[in-house]
Amino acid sequence: MDRFTVKDQNSLLSSPVSSGDCMAAAAQAAASDLLFRIRFENIIVYHGTASRIYPVKRIDENCNIRQSEYSCLVEGATPPDIKDRAEIRVCVSYIDDFTKISDKAHVDPRFANLFLDGAEGIGTAMGKRPGYQDGEALIEKPVRDSVFETVANVCDISDGAQLLLIKVSCPEGMMIAAGNVMGQTTFTGGITIMGEHATISKIHQRDITDSIDFQIKKQVDLGVSSVLVSPGNYCADKINSQLHVPLTTAAHCYNYPGQAIDSCVSYGVTNMLLVGNVGKLIKLAAGITNTNSFASDGRREIFAAHTAIVGGTSSQVRTVMNCLTCDEILALLTSWGIRDRVMSSIMNSIAEYCTIRSRGRLNLAVALFSEEFGLLGATINTKNVLVKVSQEQFALSLKLK
Repeated sequence: MDRFTVKDQNSLLSSPVSSGDCMAAAAQAAASDLLFRIRFENIIVYHGTASRIYPVKRIDENCNIRQSEYSCLVEGATPPDIKDRAEIRVCVSYIDDFTKISDKAHVDPRFANLFLDGAEGIGTAMGKRPGYQDGEALIEKPVRDSVFETVANVCDISDGAQLLLIKVSCPEGMMIAAGNVMGQTTFTGGITIMGEHATISKIHQRDITDSIDFQIKKQVDLGVSSVLVSPGNYCADKINSQLHVPLTTAAHCYNYPGQAIDSCVSYGVTNMLLVGNVGKLIKLAAGITNTNSFASDGRREIFAAHTAIVGGTSSQVRTVMNCLTCDEILALLTSWGIRDRVMSSIMNSIAEYCTIRSRGRLNLAVALFSEEFGLLGATINTKNVLVKVSQEQFALSLKLK
């Protein structure tokens, strides 16, 4: 049920219903599902201090690892946004091919990684319509600002600027537009998404950790005792080609590998294989388990310390500390002929920390990858854990078909 505040019993709602708010709510839910597998059922939309809860629904048949779609119903909208019970759908998807992005898609200079467009039932501007170019989807500027900011906030928390396409649709939009005789000469194809500039709270860390718990518990409930965990799909091809384990059934830990370890211990998992990009997981060597770059880093310091540990010179240590990326460091270590020794030392530190974190109650193996260099290092027990994880994850993939 909607929750809202009122100035007095005879006044208008302080937080009015609008198709724009429904779009922003659905966009938040879709982006959160795509990037974090968070399944929101309600989204709170704010206008100043006033707020309203909007129920959202996942469109399961249109969701996969590359896109997510949610809907929200417009209930009780006031004129001129007369679209009562209209279903506003928002699909957020990864962009693989820029040529498939319409040159009429809305963009925002603040968020170069995001593109916004209309689909079924959303009108397009014709001729000279204030605020629009010919052919653009009719999504009012305040709504566009809300949606761009909402999805960008989700991207920020995921520690990346993923290229995303946001598409809004309204299945009954054509019928609604046909019943509106106003302004038919300035648009075609459907309704206008309108409303004031709204604000939606950022995702809370608890939402993400709950998602991690849910993913691991779901596998345990299906009889799995050997779990594959990864921060995301980055390096998936390298991981599959070198370890022969696809990430299709992996539980994603995002920026919280420590939470995944805790969850596996809590749910009685026997074996856990943690695989992923070196830039994220190397931080475990220093006991860092919130790997978001804004929260913590330490990558150069870890490489520099272990370069010294294996006998690197002070000049090499200083050079490592001046690098900006892990691949830059790895290239230097390779040229000096000490990369394998440095990675072996780092993997020993990671193994020690993981044993402490899991309190010895979990057979935990870790493998680090780079898109450029492939498999960089693995803890000493990785081969044994890999065999058990690959068997159970293959069986799980068959169950989930």
